[in-house]
Amino acid sequence: MFLNVFSNKKKFTLILLSSLLLGIFIFLTNSKPTSSEKNGEITPTVFIHGFKGGPGTFNTMMNRLEQQNAGSTRMVAYVSRQGHVTLRGSLPPNMEPFIQVLFENDRASLKQQTIWLQEVLHRLKERHSIQQINLVGHSMGGLAATNFLLHYQEDQYPVVQKLAVIASPYKGIKKEGYFEVHSSPAANDLKPDSEALNSIFLRREFFPKGVDTLVIAGVINPYEEESKHWDGLVHASSVRALKSIVPFGSYREEIVFDKSATHSGLHEHPEVDRLLGEFLWGKPNE
Repeated sequence: MFLNVFSNKKKFTLILLSSLLLGIFIFLTNSKPTSSEKNGEITPTVFIHGFKGGPGTFNTMMNRLEQQNAGSTRMVAYVSRQGHVTLRGSLPPNMEPFIQVLFENDRASLKQQTIWLQEVLHRLKERHSIQQINLVGHSMGGLAATNFLLHYQEDQYPVVQKLAVIASPYKGIKKEGYFEVHSSPAANDLKPDSEALNSIFLRREFFPKGVDTLVIAGVINPYEEESKHWDGLVHASSVRALKSIVPFGSYREEIVFDKSATHSGLHEHPEVDRLLGEFLWGKPNE
């Protein structure tokens, strides 16, 4: 009988001690924010390349911005041809992280790229607790970012605070002979009056209010009449057409007049770096 009493007291003591330790663990867990919780306080900038783009589109720009203390490249989102998303890197709190989105199939349709972008941004919210982001897109990447916003679901994705598009052809590409050389789902969507481009304007009423938007176009022939201003591939008027979609008060445009402000040269242009730095982080980059 004595042994049974002793055994019961020992069990009671162990249960009491276990409960106490569990309570301390729960208290510490709830009282100290985790890295994921702190990630809700940061605003990553997501960079999206365009048609036939890849790492080279934004790698050097992000390196320059990093050297200018605008932020730090922290993550790459790889999207396979089958649509599988792999996030590589980490998002430490208390910083301005850069995230580059890379589509293995860089000739996919605008609809497909938008679906892939949705998956990337959904994962950032669900797995990394990202609550707000900025979007930067070059050419077709800007179209994908805009199309994402036109199909935005607040409970599924981070809130987009700012959108910057560089040389994005909202009215298509009119360069003579271009589509005789380029043939793919993406190329079809880049034709003037394509169904994909028309759908963007048909959904203009769904563009979220409060998304500050910057449009950057390049003009390599400033001495020509304005209707002929272009970056060697996309006319400035095609880029500026986004103005009819963005709600009043949220739209801003900048034109870079320079012979080096070509379609692919804009993401290497120091003036574009400066404009992005001022727009995204409130300070000009030197």
